Amino acid sequence: MPTWAGDAMALGCALAWAGAVLMFRRVGDHVGASALNLFKNVVASVLLLATMLATGVRFDTSRSPRDWLFLAGSGVLGLAVADTLFLAGLRRIDASIAAVTDCAYSPTVLLLSALWLGETLSGRLLVGAPLVVLGLFIVSWQRPGGVRIDRGGVALAVAGVVTTAFGVVLAKPALDRSVLVEATAVRLLAGSIALFAFQLVTGTVRAGTALFRPQRAWRAAVPATVLGTYVAMILWLGGMKYGTASRSALLNQMGAIFVLILSRFAGEIVPLRRWIGALVAVAGVAVLVAR
Repeated sequence: MPTWAGDAMALGCALAWAGAVLMFRRVGDHVGASALNLFKNVVASVLLLATMLATGVRFDTSRSPRDWLFLAGSGVLGLAVADTLFLAGLRRIDASIAAVTDCAYSPTVLLLSALWLGETLSGRLLVGAPLVVLGLFIVSWQRPGGVRIDRGGVALAVAGVVTTAFGVVLAKPALDRSVLVEATAVRLLAGSIALFAFQLVTGTVRAGTALFRPQRAWRAAVPATVLGTYVAMILWLGGMKYGTASRSALLNQMGAIFVLILSRFAGEIVPLRRWIGALVAVAGVAVLVAR
């Protein structure tokens, strides 16, 4: 398959995620972050299991206990804890702000890969990471008397992105030895089970499963889940498979710009500084993934 196909998939992933963020933001006004996260994880798990069945992919029963543990732990961190944090932040800030927080993912992965996996720490991190931080600062900065930005919401969204990076790096060795669709299904199932168990222990299971009852919120929750947790994942894998990893990573990060554009079309007020902050953050990612 030609390289341009990988680029198209990577951009498609960014666009799918951008649309999902906007819809998750709408659902978050009516449903708690934990409930929304459990719903999207369970629905995406069903879709992935159906995909495995249709393509003949089976669970790897020969996988070592260590790899099972790391994949499951990664799912708990990335899909139970991290996504709940991100969705909690998304309830408190505009989608255009939340999208830029996603740029914190790349520098965190590079730093953790050096610390945890022993990969070479590139000098580009010293330039790219500050640019990402500067972009986030510009986006979250507010003038006296201007539109108030919930910095607690920004902090939650950033914490979710950083925790996602922890989960990915933790699973990296096991992922290298696995079929990606199957490994993703394992992570989703682990995250779903952990989140449901947490709701049982804390006595919040009734509120946590509220979204599973047919309701108007499904109009946004279902397409957001399909786009953001299923379609985007497949396109992300396709972009990595048929294109170069660094180029795909940069194109994936264009989701921050796509959210700004879609937010503007949706009627959200997007100040100039958010555009500037997003461009600075994406420029930081470009420095990080440059070869």
